Amino acid sequence: MKPGNGGFQLALGGGAAKAFAHISVLESIDELGIRPTAIAGTSMGAILGGFYSSGMPASEIRRFAVELFKRRSQLFQKLFLTGGRTWASLLDFGRPSIIDPLVLFETVFPAGLAETFEDLDIPLHVVATDFHTQSETVLSSGPLLPAIAASSALPMLLTPVVIGGRVLIDGGFVNPTPFDVFADKEVRTVAVDVTSSDFSTIKGLPSGIETWLGSISITFHSLVAAKLACSRPDLLIEPPIGHFKTMDFFKIEEILSAADASKEIYKRQVSNLLDIR
Repeated sequence: MKPGNGGFQLALGGGAAKAFAHISVLESIDELGIRPTAIAGTSMGAILGGFYSSGMPASEIRRFAVELFKRRSQLFQKLFLTGGRTWASLLDFGRPSIIDPLVLFETVFPAGLAETFEDLDIPLHVVATDFHTQSETVLSSGPLLPAIAASSALPMLLTPVVIGGRVLIDGGFVNPTPFDVFADKEVRTVAVDVTSSDFSTIKGLPSGIETWLGSISITFHSLVAAKLACSRPDLLIEPPIGHFKTMDFFKIEEILSAADASKEIYKRQVSNLLDIR
C-alpha cells in the first residue's frame, strides 16, 4: 500500500466497545489502497492500532473481533482453555481491580501480534496515564503488549500496569483521542473519535454501573471537546455510534453495521484530504 499523497497519521481514540467503529474506518483506508505513516492509540484504539500496525488487514481484524464476541460461551471457554489459563490467574482479588489485563490479552489476542514496537509494520504511539504524576505517558518502544495493557487498564475493572517503575492506567483520562502526540507536525493527521454518548435510553435514576461508566464517558468526551477547542486534526471522523453503551461488546455486529453505514463518507473525506483521485 502507498502512504497517500504526502502521507497521513492516524489517531484512534478510546471508547471501549464503541471503538469497534475504528474497524470500519480502517477498512475504508484499506479500500483506498493507502496506509498511515504512523498510528496513535488510546485504550481500545491502542488495541486495534496494535493489531493494524502488526500487519493485520482491517477485514481480518473484523473477523477476529466478531468471532471473539459473537457468542459469550465461546469467549468464556477461550478464557478457560487457551494456553492452560485459569480464572485463578486471570482474576486477582487481592489487587485494586479484578482482571489482570496482561493475562487477559495474552489469552484472547490473535496470534502474530508483534512482540515489540520495533517489530511493527507501522510506527505506533500508545497513550497511558501515569497514576502518580497524573500525566500523559506515550509509549513507542520496547514490549508492545504491556503498553497496550497499560493504555487499556480501566480502574475498577483492569489492574494497573507497571512499566519502567511507573504505575499506568487507561490513557483516556489524559488523552482519549490522541491526535496531538505525533512528533511530525507537518504530516496531516486523521483522528477518529468515539467518545460521544447518548444517555436518553436510560430512564429514571441510572444504576451504579451506569453511573460509573457514564461518568467516565462524560469525562472522556469533555476532554476531547476541550482539546478540540484549542487545536484540531486535519480531519476528524466521528462514527455514528453514540447510542451504544461503553460495555456493549456483545453488540459488536450492530456497532460495526452502524459505523459501516458511513464508510463511503469516510473514504470521501480521506480522499479529499489527501487529494486522491
